[in-house]
Amino acid sequence: MELRTVIEERRSIRKFTEQKVERALLEELISESLWAPSAMNRQPWKYVILQDQALKKFMDYSAGTAEYMDTPLEKQNFNEKMRSFVKGYFRDLGGASTAVVCLYQSSVDPVVEHGNLVSGAAAFYNFLLLAHEAGLATCWMTGYLYNKESLSRLLGLEGYGLVGVTPVGLPAQEPPVPPRKPDKVEWRTE
Repeated sequence: MELRTVIEERRSIRKFTEQKVERALLEELISESLWAPSAMNRQPWKYVILQDQALKKFMDYSAGTAEYMDTPLEKQNFNEKMRSFVKGYFRDLGGASTAVVCLYQSSVDPVVEHGNLVSGAAAFYNFLLLAHEAGLATCWMTGYLYNKESLSRLLGLEGYGLVGVTPVGLPAQEPPVPPRKPDKVEWRTE
C-alpha cells in the first residue's frame, strides 16, 4: 500500500472484533514507529501496551474517566446523544483486545516539553499509520487528560506526559470519510 493511500484511508475506529492482536505484530509496528523524527534526537517517547488483565484494569479506570468528561464535552457543544456515545466508548473501547498508550518525557523547560510532546506525537502517528497498513484499526484518544492523575497512578508514569491512548484491533466497522475542513493552509510570499 502506498503511503498516500494509508494516510487517506486511515480512520478512527470505534468498534472492533473480538480477535486478539498478536504480540509479534504489535512489537513490529511499535519498533517501526520509533523511526519518527524527534526534537534534538531525544527520542523522548515511551509505549505501554495493555492486554489481558492489564487491559481489564485499564478498562476500569477508563470507565471512571468517562464520568469526568460530561462537562468538558458539553462545553464543546456536544449534544446529549454524542456525550453518551463518547462516554460509552471510554467504558468499553469498542471491544478492542489491546490498548496502546504513548507517552513523552516531561520537562520543566517549556520548549523541551513541547518538543518532546510533538516528537511523541510523531511516533504515535507512525504507529497509527503502520497499524492501518497492517489491517488493524485504531482511534487516537486524549480524553484521559481529564483524569491524568489517576492514569499516572495506574500506570506509574512519573516524569511522563500523555500523547494519547488507542485501542487496537481488527475493525468491525467502516465509517464514512469525514470531509476536510477548509481554510487550513495560508501561503505567504512576502
